[in-house]
Amino acid sequence: MAELDTAAVEALYRQERGYWRPWNAQLLARRPAFLQAYAHYAGYPARSGGLSERMVELVYVALDASASHLFASGLKLHMQKALACGASNDDLLDVLTLVCLQGAGATAAALDEVAQVYGLPPEAEPTEGQQPDLWARLQAIDPAYFGHLQALASTAESGQGLSAGERCLITIALHACFTAMQPEALRAALQQAHGLGVAREAAVQVIQMGAHLAVHGTALGITVLAELDAA
Repeated sequence: MAELDTAAVEALYRQERGYWRPWNAQLLARRPAFLQAYAHYAGYPARSGGLSERMVELVYVALDASASHLFASGLKLHMQKALACGASNDDLLDVLTLVCLQGAGATAAALDEVAQVYGLPPEAEPTEGQQPDLWARLQAIDPAYFGHLQALASTAESGQGLSAGERCLITIALHACFTAMQPEALRAALQQAHGLGVAREAAVQVIQMGAHLAVHGTALGITVLAELDAA
């Protein structure tokens, strides 16, 4: 196999991802073919679904800020890029408040499992033929908790930031990401997005963007390996 031109690989990576970090250099030196393939893998969804560069960066802000990921250096990078692409502070705050709501889907699903074992209160039993969704079941299990969740959600948008469709896309990305996959909450967000006229391609795009967050494990590992080699 012909030896790769590492300068060309670096140029490709910068073009596809828009940045260069020390861990990229370490991987370039050790596995240039992997870095080249990763550049294409990670770069493809960011430019393939029709979302603006601003919205792409806001999705990355949500994923890096997520409590299931907490990748501070990536969060700062993508916040800076989002602002450079025209995002406002209200956009960023809307994203960060949606991040806070991410746990509600898992909680609703877990409480639903409680209901499967212990049963629902008699007044909350669905009528024959009724198939309530995840949020309706959560309301039935604990109306007071559901009320607090609704109140929190109602304050999570400023009216000056993200549109309703953009909020749905951020929620889809958070519920679809492998770091906190929540299938039923994802389905509910997809249904809402569809009702708002959000394009299928945009939903596919934000879902695909979550997959390559896994490289942050590679980044950590290659950094530690380089430190050990230098010791």
